[in-house]
Amino acid sequence: MLNGSALVNMGNKVLIIEDAKSLSSAIQAELREKYEIQSDIAYDLKQAKQLLSKNPDQYFLATVDLQLPDSEQGAAVTLTNSFNLPSIIFTGQSDTRLKDEFIHDQLIDYVFKTASSGVHYVGWLIHRVLSNSQLKVLVVDDSPSARQVLCALLKNQGFQVIEAIDATTGMEQLAQSPDIIILDEYLPGRLGHDLCKDIRASDANPLVQIIGVSSKGDSDTASYFLKCGADDFIMRPFNSEEFTNRINHRADYIEQVRGYQRVNEEKNRILGMAAHDLRNPLNFIQHACKRIEKFTYDNEQIEPIINMLKRSTDGMQSLLEDLLDISAIEMGMLQLHRMTFNLSDYVKDRIDLFEEQAQNKNLSIQTNLPKTSMIEADPSRIGQVIDNLLSNAIKYSHENNVIKINIEKQSESVRISFIDAGDGVPEQEQKNLFKPFQSLSNQTTAGESSHGLGLAICLRIINAHLGVLAYEDA
Repeated sequence: MLNGSALVNMGNKVLIIEDAKSLSSAIQAELREKYEIQSDIAYDLKQAKQLLSKNPDQYFLATVDLQLPDSEQGAAVTLTNSFNLPSIIFTGQSDTRLKDEFIHDQLIDYVFKTASSGVHYVGWLIHRVLSNSQLKVLVVDDSPSARQVLCALLKNQGFQVIEAIDATTGMEQLAQSPDIIILDEYLPGRLGHDLCKDIRASDANPLVQIIGVSSKGDSDTASYFLKCGADDFIMRPFNSEEFTNRINHRADYIEQVRGYQRVNEEKNRILGMAAHDLRNPLNFIQHACKRIEKFTYDNEQIEPIINMLKRSTDGMQSLLEDLLDISAIEMGMLQLHRMTFNLSDYVKDRIDLFEEQAQNKNLSIQTNLPKTSMIEADPSRIGQVIDNLLSNAIKYSHENNVIKINIEKQSESVRISFIDAGDGVPEQEQKNLFKPFQSLSNQTTAGESSHGLGLAICLRIINAHLGVLAYEDA
């Protein structure tokens, strides 16, 4: 039997109910910058009521301070509970007895405000609850009451829950591809650690996380489970917070491994593309060399062959440099050699290098550059960024259009923008735009090659200069 997650059909935003503006802003920034989760802030109970009454379905979770300036203690918890909105109590009141007073079916966790670590934990927990909706947990336990407690805790953390009452049913439920399995040690006619051994010997996903539980047995029970392939063991009666944290860390492990697998697959795909992109210029070079060996040419005849060799080797060198750059940057080996220079003049020089490429698509490059825009940076690395952004603007622009480059001097910084004439990046793909080894659906407009590493390199160069690189829809 599969029970849906508590977050099914809910929104994708978090409601932060917190009167301390510095703290609420810190939570909002943590969610946005680290986990790409959007949120709204209510500084008192009145604002929380207004936001929830206006559109309650946009929120999947709330963080709640127990003490707000316009209400009695715990009123915000009562409010979120009335909207069936799962909540994390985030409070500075360290009296653990308060936990029992505000426990309810929608409570996810009770967290004390402990400097920055509390904000980081809340951000991580919110991310986990949202991500857990994609994971299935199989609970194998013959006790209805014990199973009910486990399932309720799991649903509160956002998991999809599958139930089984014995070993036979548990093995059958493997067909539903659970990500985490919780096994009671004493099942009808079978010990849980033996079932664990059978699961590991089956065709079940090797990444599946198995956790043993038991209210009976001795100190050897945990070792039996671990030796049979379990990843963790919890003795009953257990603290609910300990249980959910252990489960969430198992889920975190699954997410991290799958993330590594995706990156590795994408990296292999990119390397395959790179090998393909290198094969063509190598064929050109081999062909040109054979022609030179076979025939005698005068200067006029040899010039197009030399140009072909130059274009081929330039393309190969560019690709190899990108591959070496992304490897060095990922290993933390990016070095900057800063000096002061005029960015406006530098941009003009870089544009000259791309005029022919733009003219081939009948594109004009318009600039709005101040006479001077002095910056302190590594000119070769900034040139690398300008070249990549300008090249992309040309590749993704439709013919007979205009590319615009603007520089704006701001109080303590300089903003440079490249505005192309392309189709743009779909909203759902924008978060992957600057990640290495990522596939996007938009294509170059004239079949130009693009190996998908340039923007990732640009982002890291700009970050190393303590700057910001971002995409905006025009």
